[in-house]
Amino acid sequence: MEAIHGRENMQRKLSFERAKTEYIHRFTADFVPNWARQQRDDGTYYAPQFASDREWYENTRFHGEDGHIGTRNNCYTTGQTWPLGKSLAAPYRR
Repeated sequence: MEAIHGRENMQRKLSFERAKTEYIHRFTADFVPNWARQQRDDGTYYAPQFASDREWYENTRFHGEDGHIGTRNNCYTTGQTWPLGKSLAAPYRR
């Protein structure tokens, strides 16, 4: 397992590859979930929360890790970087 960024003595509960497989609702410049293609009520579209899946992983805590808030099946993500801003005029395409 990998160490948590900035906490090298704490091991991750999920590897990077497994986390990408299990958490299919993340929105990064590398991965676009189905919900991100939906137009919002104000006519704009969602923008990627992170520049890469790796950046998402480093800012996400999983069940059993320090800083995780939520249930066993949820991840807890903070520190979104919004590389393209928080909304877009058209759906994001990789």
